[in-house]
Amino acid sequence: MDRSMALSFGRAPNIQDYDIQTDRLTLPEDTDSPTGPMLACWVDVAELQGQTYHQLYSAHAQNQPSESKVAAAKQLAARCLELQRNFQVYSNSYNHFFEGLQVQEIGFQSLLAMIYRMVPPIESDHPLQFGRDCILSARAALKFHNEGWSKVGATGKISDDDWRVFVHWSTLFSPFVPFICVFGNVIAQCDLQDLALLGEFVSTLQSAAEQSHSIKKLHYACNSFHQIAKAFVARRSQHLPPSATGANSNCMDWQSFDGTSGESPFQPLSDTLLSQQDWDSMLSEWDLGLGTLDARQMSSFLDLLPNN
Repeated sequence: MDRSMALSFGRAPNIQDYDIQTDRLTLPEDTDSPTGPMLACWVDVAELQGQTYHQLYSAHAQNQPSESKVAAAKQLAARCLELQRNFQVYSNSYNHFFEGLQVQEIGFQSLLAMIYRMVPPIESDHPLQFGRDCILSARAALKFHNEGWSKVGATGKISDDDWRVFVHWSTLFSPFVPFICVFGNVIAQCDLQDLALLGEFVSTLQSAAEQSHSIKKLHYACNSFHQIAKAFVARRSQHLPPSATGANSNCMDWQSFDGTSGESPFQPLSDTLLSQQDWDSMLSEWDLGLGTLDARQMSSFLDLLPNN
């Protein structure tokens, strides 16, 4: 728990690997419980989370060359995929409270999205565009969550209180990065499918938000981002043909302006987007996992629209 929460808040873990004297769990000598292999796997995941912070997000890592961080990210991603495969094998033989809800998949895909964030996109320099693998992992995390709601929440198979517990131990326990990455792709690419994915995710939090202050904050933040994305895409779509929106479209061509004309190609969207005070209020106490990007920078990226 310490490693996951530390990574979510962008802080170093309280307990470092070199301060742990307890021996690793040995199977089957230490336990013959069906949960033993999964427990051992989660210890490995915690170790990986600590390495992710140290190699990609710590102050030391921020001073390393981009090439070094990309290489580290690819190694960490390979390890994460290996642990994900191992956990899938172990979990198939164990029935748990949230059987079929893929709690672990939400965690793994969220971690992968956070790792892949350090691999820059190949074909775009838009400030809110993330790499392909990062987007795929972020989408998968949101889809697993939405599928869980479709299976049990919307059908009434579990109570609202059980769904609250699920959100606490899956979505809230994982970094906020997946939602932000998909949001960024909506802004950069005018991707309507991703916009719908964000909307569905927001709707799944409605009932749990009424029972939990933490989920209420998450719902408010995500709903605000969704409304911003809807307004942005709606305004941008007025200047584009129907075929220009979708998975492969380019919502804003940031390379088309060379700055030599003396006239800005952008106009403010103050009537539809949030003021700085609104951003600060909405994101109060939330760490978006975006490194040096803060609410002011995020607002500046969105408060512009090509003047077509």
